[in-house]
Amino acid sequence: MGKLFNKLEEIIGGSLFIVMLIVLVFQIFSRKVLNDPIIWSEQLARFLFVYVAYLAVSLEIKNDGHVRIEYFFDKLPVKIRTILHYIFQITMGIVLILLIYLGYIMTMRKLPVEIVSLNFSYGYMYVALPVLSLLMLYRLIERNVKEFRQKRGME
Repeated sequence: MGKLFNKLEEIIGGSLFIVMLIVLVFQIFSRKVLNDPIIWSEQLARFLFVYVAYLAVSLEIKNDGHVRIEYFFDKLPVKIRTILHYIFQITMGIVLILLIYLGYIMTMRKLPVEIVSLNFSYGYMYVALPVLSLLMLYRLIERNVKEFRQKRGME
């Protein structure tokens, strides 16, 4: 179970990406070859893209792959780099907590609104923000605990 959870973003994100790709190829085929576009395919692709994007961000948080300008960062003294690193981690945590809260509010507001072409609520698209922000927060804490233990020689 632990290995499965460790690969959660890759498995679900990769699967959703493949489904999104198939939906888009099918949409192009039906529009260009059959001259009969599928109404729901664009909305479904957008829906899947939202989840794939948030899962990719979670994966990058887990792998410490977020964007930073290392050229300048590496020229700073070690003590300042360490302080800036922790300030950045705390800031990311605060932003993720805000995204969980605001995402919940947005999801509740969008629950009654229906995606007509797919025949279900926009809430299912918006729920990606609070749920996957919670996963991102977990990955952020997980990575920082692991780094802390490695620095202390505990792992």
